[in-house]
Amino acid sequence: MLKIPENAVVNLNEIRLRVGLPLSLSFGNRNLSVNDSGKLCRPEEGTTVTGEEMKECISKLTRSSLYSYDETIKYGYIPLEEGCRAGICGDAVTSKNGIKTFSSIKSVSLRVSRLYPDLAKPLAEYFGLNGICGTLVFSPPGLGKTTYLRSAAYLLSRGNKPLKVGIADERSELFVPEMTGCLIDYVRNCKKREGIDLLTRTMSPQVIICDEISDAEVEGIIEAQNSGVCLIASCHGESLEGIMKRPHIHKMTEKGIFRLFVRLWQDGGYKSEIITREQ
Repeated sequence: MLKIPENAVVNLNEIRLRVGLPLSLSFGNRNLSVNDSGKLCRPEEGTTVTGEEMKECISKLTRSSLYSYDETIKYGYIPLEEGCRAGICGDAVTSKNGIKTFSSIKSVSLRVSRLYPDLAKPLAEYFGLNGICGTLVFSPPGLGKTTYLRSAAYLLSRGNKPLKVGIADERSELFVPEMTGCLIDYVRNCKKREGIDLLTRTMSPQVIICDEISDAEVEGIIEAQNSGVCLIASCHGESLEGIMKRPHIHKMTEKGIFRLFVRLWQDGGYKSEIITREQ
């Protein structure tokens, strides 16, 4: 890894280890590997991750205390410092309530989080001209939703007319230390619904930002909206028509939670399109 060219490293957004399989590196929607000489290559030519290397990786991620992370491991991730997380999967141990833990971890996904301050600048400029409103950011997995939300939080919470921004950071990946000079409060490592409720009741935010909403967050989001807080959130999807087929997205839109939508894709870099509800 230390031999990878610097111009490639700056675009790296994920490192994935799979026991007995090649090390995987993701650059946007392009997946490559690296050989023993440090040269980027096709996956079938890449260096293979051993079981011992996986054990060492997990030991370092959990500070040699795997059991202290049981509460997050059962949801498939290990929270790290500075806005990062490690996604995990393997042989699950289940109960009637779902996954309890993993008897062995076979894959680790290391997200490389970065702050691109101006990525959401078109959205911030739109808000400056038209007023802020509830916004849903969507794209297929791995194409920049979290990075975009991070930029939105950064831009809205600073400048000539900064807003108080609350981040419901369930998986410890939205807030990063580079967000200096910002009016941001965050709550980490709890369910988004609980985080949204806490921020609304105790921190009087003007904007709440959270990632990857699901049906379980609907009522909490609606309650927050009723208190006058604008929500900026994200979900997986390729088209506005497609995401509107999901009952919870349709319900929140009909309730007036989302009036603006941002579609993301990558074409030699991050691209975005702002879509109004009327469109």
